[in-house]
Amino acid sequence: MQGFLDFGAPPEPGPLDSSQAQPAPPPRSAGPPLRVGVLGSGSGGNAVVIESGKHRILLDAGFSARELGKRMKLLGVDPLGIEALVLTHEHQDHCKGADGFAKKYKVPVYGTEGTLVGTRLREETARSAVLIRSGVPREVAGFWIEPFTLPHDAREPVGIVVEDPLGRRVGLVADLGCRTSLAWGRLHDLDVLILETNHDLDMLRNGPYPWSLKQRVAGRHGHLSNREAAEGLPELMNDRLRWVVLYHLSRTNNLPALAAAAIGEALDRERCSAQLAVSEQDHPTPWLEVTS
Repeated sequence: MQGFLDFGAPPEPGPLDSSQAQPAPPPRSAGPPLRVGVLGSGSGGNAVVIESGKHRILLDAGFSARELGKRMKLLGVDPLGIEALVLTHEHQDHCKGADGFAKKYKVPVYGTEGTLVGTRLREETARSAVLIRSGVPREVAGFWIEPFTLPHDAREPVGIVVEDPLGRRVGLVADLGCRTSLAWGRLHDLDVLILETNHDLDMLRNGPYPWSLKQRVAGRHGHLSNREAAEGLPELMNDRLRWVVLYHLSRTNNLPALAAAAIGEALDRERCSAQLAVSEQDHPTPWLEVTS
């Protein structure tokens, strides 16, 4: 990635030829819909509920236990039905309510070693916590999850792919400073892509943040810009992609309209039929469904 002072656009990738076209995915069995609800996203808190049939898990818990429960109920979700909490990293906007939620609803917490240490769970919660490792898939509450390393300034941050019993796949990349071949290689054949679009480069450059913080946000272990997300999106498009969710937008350095325009143009340019959803800090999204 170029330095913050040199925001020139990188060279555009060449067009794919027909030999690189992805084959159509095989038909899948009918069953209950896969549903994804973003409870809220931004520097004030991040959390995502994934449901398939009787199974429900929570990805990150960046709100208090009370607020998480309140937002779940707006989607018709009983917090007592959450079977697992999976953490991406230990920053407060992703784990603030982890300990309280786990204790109140008797939910096991899953995280990498660095994340679990950094989250500072109380002894009761820590005893039931479950270690996950980058590159090692495992079953969690009826789902198959695959954590993978992300470049971010946390102890041991990961992105996560969640696959339900019918093979529907959700990919979450919440905080990452730049695109990597490892992360993009894991985000293949998704039905739902939850992708960070943290900042607009011009708004960040001209905004109120101190210079050191601007450098951190734009650095290789900071946050992904609208432009970088849009440039990397074509590599992740496939015939089964139904939703692209814009995630972790900065209130100071971004606007929903700017993020949606950048990603929408990329979808249109590639003639991708996936629907676009913009997550908000203060309100959950409606359920985003995949029905086949």
